Amino acid sequence: MQLGLKALRVASAAKGAAWGSSVPTAKGLVKPLAWNRATTGRGVAAASHQSVCSVRPELSRHLASAQRAGFLGISGGLAKATATRPEALGGSRVAYSSSAMAEEDEAEIYEGEAVEDKRPLVFVHNGARAPFPYETAEDFLLMGKRGAYTTARSVDGRAVFEFEAHVERLIKSVRLMMEAGDGDGDGDGDGKGGACLRKHGALLSFEALRPKLMDSIGKGMKQFSEENSELASAREMKITLLLTWDRESFDISTLIVPLGERPQQPVKVQVGGKPRKNALAKDSEWTRERRALELARPADCNEVILSDESGRLFEGLQTNFYAVVDGRVQTAGEGILEGTVRKMLLDACDKGSLEVELDLQPPSLHEMDKWQGAFISSTSRLLLPVSEIIYTDASGQEQKKTFAPLDPLVQKLESFILDKYREESTVIVSC
Repeated sequence: MQLGLKALRVASAAKGAAWGSSVPTAKGLVKPLAWNRATTGRGVAAASHQSVCSVRPELSRHLASAQRAGFLGISGGLAKATATRPEALGGSRVAYSSSAMAEEDEAEIYEGEAVEDKRPLVFVHNGARAPFPYETAEDFLLMGKRGAYTTARSVDGRAVFEFEAHVERLIKSVRLMMEAGDGDGDGDGDGKGGACLRKHGALLSFEALRPKLMDSIGKGMKQFSEENSELASAREMKITLLLTWDRESFDISTLIVPLGERPQQPVKVQVGGKPRKNALAKDSEWTRERRALELARPADCNEVILSDESGRLFEGLQTNFYAVVDGRVQTAGEGILEGTVRKMLLDACDKGSLEVELDLQPPSLHEMDKWQGAFISSTSRLLLPVSEIIYTDASGQEQKKTFAPLDPLVQKLESFILDKYREESTVIVSC
């Protein structure tokens, strides 16, 4: 039986608590994480390792299984895989998303005392299938060692959407984190950097890292498909890559789980929380920092949109955010993580494939009366129209902005992405 998110939900609500002397990671116990609280629209919630342990006494088993997994450095013998970009990938126009499945599971875990995570998964560590060292799939990033990560989606069970963009994102994130001294095994982010970059710098090129990631993903996808061929829900896969390191080793971990279906309308989002400090690096620490915001989110809301004190809206916790203002698509041009679907959309606009005017400025809450529509995008959701935005006005009163019917331009952009995303996919597993 699993308590996973149940324990984290309780721990996140423990105000004023501080992290204990050690935290669980993929290598057992290490020094405290660099953060100790996350600001939410409902106050400050601090997650406590001590609280987690008190709620989940079996955590020691969790740590022991992680240590038994034998996380070692990258071996030099990983097979070099090859890939081709498909001219056309067959299959239906149905797209899948991890968000609906994740929300359903989270609600079930929260309400119940103990829930067994029965979702199928495959875990690959440094090029080899390995026992999964955590109790739930959510624990992979929440409790794993700090590192650079990215989440991808399969296409027709054998390709990966924007695979090359994911490789480039990981390289950029690892370099930024290493330069800052983050994820180096000390967990203090002291900004010294240098040592890990000198040790592992040769891996941080597209030519060196791409075949290793292809090998890891390919083995995971093939195993997952073979083991779950009878499950309709497992047709498409959510692929999470996590790169971790210290001064001696550099590890590549891949987790494969079912992707799930995209959320259905109406899709609601809530404004709350401040923009992250280093949005350019996809740091797994962010999955822990955003947890309090996720737990404070209303059950019927799909996403939380981050805003600054002046009311500018930057991005969601897991998505990019856009508003249609006077017929133009407005989205933040900096201070955000540039997602793969966002890249595809902006490239199409730049190349003239879409006759849409872009305004790379953060949409403003104070100009919401001018909005004709809004939408979010992510690897799992693709492009998802927003039907309602919940926010708090200057007087502290909750307000709502609805878009009914949905704006025609937003619907046009959604159809464009659903029709074209297969063309931006790279075959990983051959037939």
